[in-house]
Amino acid sequence: MKKQILFVLFLFATTMLFAQQDAVYVEETNSIDLQKSKKAAVDFGVMMGGGSLIGVDLEALLVQRFGIQVGAGINSYGLGLNYHLKDKINSSFVSFVYWQQGFGDNHYASYVGPFFTWRLNKILQAGVGYGVVVKKGPAIYDTKYSDMTGSLLFNIGIYFPF
Repeated sequence: MKKQILFVLFLFATTMLFAQQDAVYVEETNSIDLQKSKKAAVDFGVMMGGGSLIGVDLEALLVQRFGIQVGAGINSYGLGLNYHLKDKINSSFVSFVYWQQGFGDNHYASYVGPFFTWRLNKILQAGVGYGVVVKKGPAIYDTKYSDMTGSLLFNIGIYFPF
Protein backbone atom coordinates (compact mmCIF):
# COMPACT_ATOMS: atom_id res chain seq x y z
CA MET A 1 0.00 0.00 0.00
CA LYS A 2 2.89 2.37 0.80
CA LYS A 3 4.36 1.83 -2.66
CA GLN A 4 1.06 2.71 -4.31
CA ILE A 5 0.68 5.91 -2.25
CA LEU A 6 4.28 6.91 -3.02
CA PHE A 7 3.70 6.18 -6.72
CA VAL A 8 0.56 8.35 -6.77
CA LEU A 9 2.38 11.18 -4.94
CA PHE A 10 5.32 10.93 -7.35
CA LEU A 11 2.98 10.94 -10.35
CA PHE A 12 1.10 13.96 -8.95
CA ALA A 13 4.35 15.86 -8.24
CA THR A 14 5.80 15.24 -11.71
CA THR A 15 2.53 16.22 -13.37
CA MET A 16 2.51 19.50 -11.43
CA LEU A 17 6.18 20.12 -12.31
CA PHE A 18 5.62 19.62 -16.03
CA ALA A 19 2.47 21.74 -15.95
CA GLN A 20 4.41 24.63 -14.38
CA GLN A 21 7.15 24.42 -17.01
CA ASP A 22 4.59 24.60 -19.82
CA ALA A 23 2.96 27.64 -18.22
CA VAL A 24 6.32 29.44 -17.96
CA TYR A 25 7.09 28.62 -21.60
CA VAL A 26 3.70 29.93 -22.73
CA GLU A 27 4.22 33.17 -20.77
CA GLU A 28 7.71 33.66 -22.27
CA THR A 29 6.41 32.95 -25.77
CA ASN A 30 3.54 35.40 -25.33
CA SER A 31 5.95 38.03 -24.02
CA ILE A 32 8.26 37.60 -27.03
CA ASP A 33 5.31 37.77 -29.45
CA LEU A 34 4.06 40.93 -27.73
CA GLN A 35 7.51 42.57 -28.01
CA LYS A 36 7.77 41.65 -31.70
CA SER A 37 4.34 43.09 -32.42
CA LYS A 38 5.41 46.55 -31.25
CA LYS A 39 6.58 48.49 -34.29
CA ALA A 40 7.33 51.97 -32.88
CA ALA A 41 9.00 53.66 -29.95
CA VAL A 42 9.25 57.12 -28.47
CA ASP A 43 12.51 58.21 -26.78
CA PHE A 44 13.07 61.04 -24.30
CA GLY A 45 16.40 62.24 -23.00
CA VAL A 46 19.55 64.29 -23.05
CA MET A 47 21.05 65.04 -26.50
CA MET A 48 18.03 63.48 -28.21
CA GLY A 49 16.11 65.12 -31.03
CA GLY A 50 19.17 66.10 -33.03
CA GLY A 51 21.48 66.78 -30.11
CA SER A 52 19.32 69.07 -28.01
CA LEU A 53 19.82 69.41 -24.26
CA ILE A 54 16.35 67.86 -23.88
CA GLY A 55 14.72 66.14 -26.84
CA VAL A 56 12.37 63.48 -28.11
CA ASP A 57 12.66 60.98 -30.99
CA LEU A 58 9.96 58.90 -32.63
CA GLU A 59 11.04 55.68 -34.33
CA ALA A 60 9.01 53.33 -36.53
CA LEU A 61 10.00 50.02 -38.09
CA LEU A 62 9.24 50.16 -41.80
CA VAL A 63 10.18 46.56 -42.62
CA GLN A 64 11.90 43.79 -40.68
CA ARG A 65 14.85 45.31 -38.74
CA PHE A 66 14.86 48.58 -40.74
CA GLY A 67 13.35 51.74 -39.35
CA ILE A 68 13.30 55.50 -39.55
CA GLN A 69 13.44 58.01 -36.75
CA VAL A 70 12.70 61.70 -36.51
CA GLY A 71 13.20 63.92 -33.53
CA ALA A 72 13.16 67.44 -32.22
CA GLY A 73 14.49 69.23 -29.20
CA ILE A 74 14.61 72.68 -27.66
CA ASN A 75 16.75 74.08 -30.48
CA SER A 76 17.50 71.17 -32.83
CA TYR A 77 16.13 68.36 -34.95
CA GLY A 78 17.41 65.08 -36.32
CA LEU A 79 16.70 62.22 -38.71
CA GLY A 80 18.01 58.68 -38.80
CA LEU A 81 17.87 55.44 -40.77
CA ASN A 82 18.14 52.50 -38.37
CA TYR A 83 19.09 48.84 -38.64
CA HIS A 84 18.11 46.79 -35.56
CA LEU A 85 20.32 43.89 -34.49
CA LYS A 86 17.23 41.80 -33.62
CA ASP A 87 13.71 41.58 -35.04
CA LYS A 88 12.15 43.84 -32.41
CA ILE A 89 11.88 47.54 -31.66
CA ASN A 90 13.49 47.25 -28.23
CA SER A 91 16.81 45.95 -29.58
CA SER A 92 20.04 47.85 -30.10
CA PHE A 93 20.57 49.38 -33.53
CA VAL A 94 23.04 51.04 -35.88
CA SER A 95 22.02 54.31 -37.56
CA PHE A 96 23.05 56.79 -40.16
CA VAL A 97 21.98 60.15 -38.71
CA TYR A 98 21.58 63.80 -39.58
CA TRP A 99 21.57 66.28 -36.68
CA GLN A 100 21.06 70.03 -36.92
CA GLN A 101 21.82 72.04 -33.80
CA GLY A 102 20.25 75.49 -33.78
CA PHE A 103 18.12 77.56 -36.15
CA GLY A 104 18.71 80.89 -37.90
CA ASP A 105 21.32 83.04 -36.15
CA ASN A 106 21.58 80.38 -33.41
CA HIS A 107 22.48 77.62 -35.88
CA TYR A 108 25.65 76.00 -34.56
CA ALA A 109 26.34 73.11 -36.96
CA SER A 110 24.80 70.24 -38.92
CA TYR A 111 26.28 66.73 -38.80
CA VAL A 112 25.94 63.40 -40.62
CA GLY A 113 27.46 60.12 -39.58
CA PRO A 114 27.19 56.66 -38.07
CA PHE A 115 25.60 56.16 -34.67
CA PHE A 116 25.12 53.12 -32.40
CA THR A 117 22.27 52.99 -29.89
CA TRP A 118 22.39 50.42 -27.12
CA ARG A 119 19.00 49.52 -25.67
CA LEU A 120 18.27 47.54 -22.58
CA ASN A 121 15.29 45.23 -22.96
CA LYS A 122 13.17 47.74 -21.05
CA ILE A 123 13.24 51.55 -20.82
CA LEU A 124 16.95 52.60 -20.86
CA GLN A 125 19.01 53.50 -23.92
CA ALA A 126 22.31 55.23 -24.67
CA GLY A 127 24.01 56.04 -27.95
CA VAL A 128 27.33 57.18 -29.34
CA GLY A 129 28.54 58.08 -32.81
CA TYR A 130 30.63 60.43 -34.91
CA GLY A 131 29.29 63.29 -36.97
CA VAL A 132 31.06 65.01 -39.84
CA VAL A 133 30.21 68.71 -40.02
CA VAL A 134 28.32 69.33 -43.27
CA LYS A 135 27.29 72.91 -42.53
CA LYS A 136 28.46 75.50 -40.03
CA GLY A 137 26.06 78.09 -38.74
CA PRO A 138 26.67 81.65 -37.57
CA ALA A 139 26.77 80.63 -33.90
CA ILE A 140 29.87 78.45 -34.34
CA TYR A 141 32.01 81.42 -35.36
CA ASP A 142 31.55 82.96 -31.90
CA THR A 143 33.41 79.98 -30.36
CA LYS A 144 36.91 78.53 -30.49
CA TYR A 145 35.54 75.57 -32.50
CA SER A 146 35.02 77.45 -35.77
CA ASP A 147 37.54 75.21 -37.57
CA MET A 148 35.84 71.99 -36.34
CA THR A 149 35.31 69.28 -39.00
CA GLY A 150 33.66 66.59 -36.88
CA SER A 151 32.25 65.88 -33.45
CA LEU A 152 31.40 63.09 -31.03
CA LEU A 153 27.63 62.54 -30.98
CA PHE A 154 25.97 60.93 -27.96
CA ASN A 155 22.69 60.67 -26.08
CA ILE A 156 21.13 58.95 -23.10
CA GLY A 157 17.50 58.55 -22.13
CA ILE A 158 14.47 56.36 -21.82
CA TYR A 159 12.25 54.78 -24.47
CA PHE A 160 8.76 53.35 -24.60
CA PRO A 161 7.80 50.85 -27.32
CA PHE A 162 4.22 50.87 -28.58
